Amino acid sequence: MTQFTLTPPPDFHYLPTVLSHGWCVLHPFSYDEAGTLSRVQKLRDGQIVRFDVRDSGNGLIISSEAKLSRKQQQEISATIARILSFDHDLTPFHDLIRAHPTYDWIETAGAGRMLVSPTVWEDLAKTLLTTNTTWTMTRSMVARLALLGDTSPEGLHAFPDPAQIAAFDPEALNQQVRAGYRGAYLHELAARIASGDLDVEAWRDPALSSVEVYKALKRLKGFGDYAAGAMMRLLGRFDQLGLDSVCRTMYAQRYNSGNAATDREIAAFYEPFGAWRGLVVWMDVMREDILS
Repeated sequence: MTQFTLTPPPDFHYLPTVLSHGWCVLHPFSYDEAGTLSRVQKLRDGQIVRFDVRDSGNGLIISSEAKLSRKQQQEISATIARILSFDHDLTPFHDLIRAHPTYDWIETAGAGRMLVSPTVWEDLAKTLLTTNTTWTMTRSMVARLALLGDTSPEGLHAFPDPAQIAAFDPEALNQQVRAGYRGAYLHELAARIASGDLDVEAWRDPALSSVEVYKALKRLKGFGDYAAGAMMRLLGRFDQLGLDSVCRTMYAQRYNSGNAATDREIAAFYEPFGAWRGLVVWMDVMREDILS
């Protein structure tokens, strides 16, 4: 067994980040009531390991049943920094919401960072499998997709890479994942990434404008306003609302006396938050989960 400590940024808060949305329970992530976030990951040397992350109050404690070299520990540390969005500067966001007392809980709780996958590909695949379906079905589809990745001798399944998914016949892929119409979109996305036709990791580059990234997302099959907006949040870009039925229901109940509102009305409500409006609406959605 290996155990080591990772020091997060000074303004980092563990649980609000882990519980920022449902990714924490989508394979190969898992989360338990004790507050441990776990992930199965294929390392660069080919070894597949499960690592656990928990907050000690004085840093994050990382543990694994595997005996990890120093180099492997460094790789896992970099992966954790990525998935917990260490590099996201929330100072401008917290400065903005101080003018809105309704949202003073956000800074108090240290909320605002998003849990993300190590790769943009994984986030895209999972986001696609949230479209026009229930959360229960999303969890089932992602679990079946995760079984198509490399497997360790102990039976641990890493998330498949684009080449592994592209290698499937589209119909055979859908027999495995049972994703309906999304299966064809998932296969095409994987094939484009695997062939080099589409460089989705480049979308993390801050030199690219949000307008460019959003347009690129909207060009992907299956990525309408909701899916593209949700992906923007995972890329650390918050100028799109990414409204879905959950957002609309939240708004009706919290701000509109239980009455349905148009997307235009919802957009007008969040307009004062400018480039951060997509994060504010999501904080509204996740408020009870984060504060519980």
